[in-house]
Amino acid sequence: MRSQRNTPEKRSIFMLRKILSTTALVAVVSTGAAYAQDASNTDTMDKKPAATTGMEAGMETGATPVFPERQAASEDAKSFFGATDQQVLASSLLGWPVYGQDADDQGREQVGDINDIVMDSNGNATAAVIGVGGFLGIGEKDVAVSFDRLGWQQGENGNWLTIDATGEELENAPSFEYDDPNLLENGTAAMREEADQLRTATNDAASNVADETQDLANTAGNAMNQAGEAAGNAMNDMVAGVNKMGENAAESMNVDNPRLEGMSEVDMASISFDALEDAAVLSADGDSVGEVSDVMTHGDQSEIILVVDVGGFLGIGEKPVAISADSVRVMSDGDDYIVQTSYDRETLENQPEFSEQALNENPDAVLLN
Repeated sequence: MRSQRNTPEKRSIFMLRKILSTTALVAVVSTGAAYAQDASNTDTMDKKPAATTGMEAGMETGATPVFPERQAASEDAKSFFGATDQQVLASSLLGWPVYGQDADDQGREQVGDINDIVMDSNGNATAAVIGVGGFLGIGEKDVAVSFDRLGWQQGENGNWLTIDATGEELENAPSFEYDDPNLLENGTAAMREEADQLRTATNDAASNVADETQDLANTAGNAMNQAGEAAGNAMNDMVAGVNKMGENAAESMNVDNPRLEGMSEVDMASISFDALEDAAVLSADGDSVGEVSDVMTHGDQSEIILVVDVGGFLGIGEKPVAISADSVRVMSDGDDYIVQTSYDRETLENQPEFSEQALNENPDAVLLN
């Protein structure tokens, strides 16, 4: 459940946030959510020297401190730290699943995961931003929870990060809004100006790409439509030249057709469904309109249905329609099969597209019989 919150408005401080989250050592003062950093840690590197440091020099030039409260009282503070097993990195917490209490049986269920860390002006981690609700980040909201609500629970395969709250409580909690003011955004006018310029340039580039992509798609679509129409007309003319058209559907079922020469009608009950797949399908006028893609049974009476792919050209743009076996004749010469329908091309191509769901919900509209 990772939030898709990095809107273009946030990209101005994303790089700085990433640097902080992947390098800052988060001292978590909680009921076991993490371990506090010991101020007298023997693995900590030397305290900063009495000489003016680069940080202090930066203050003299008018730079704004990132954490003013901590730097204002930095005489006895340490400037550099070594890695120890008593520290927690913000980068290791990001994405960590959080388990809460199940509202029904008080068991453990995953209620979200860590999306961000909130730090105060002293540089201390005060809250974890947990993404709750939603599915795959969609519909998720962020809730900032104090670290004293979090704790580690020992499990067989490692520690679980837990919270003394249910998923329902978190989903009903106030949202943590990233658009609200914060210390870094208030103190980085130059960065905001640069971000605005970057955002404008990015939006312009994205707009140009979208326009060019749409133009290409329109051009390709028009070309395919023209090619398909021309090919369809050519095929219609060719088929019309070799097939005779009847005056109505009943007469057309008996019309002489060169393609049916040497063939006779066979009983559907004597044919396996597999044998009819890919069989050519003729309209009531005797012209080829598609081929059988599937044979199935439907309903309590196990009515046999032929799914026929009609329209399109070379498989492009065709759609499946459902035809009852009662309204067709199956012709065969012993080797090949041809299905002759009682419907003209226009009726078949305008028939609603077949799907099993559509057939079950509205068989009268989907099934030709």
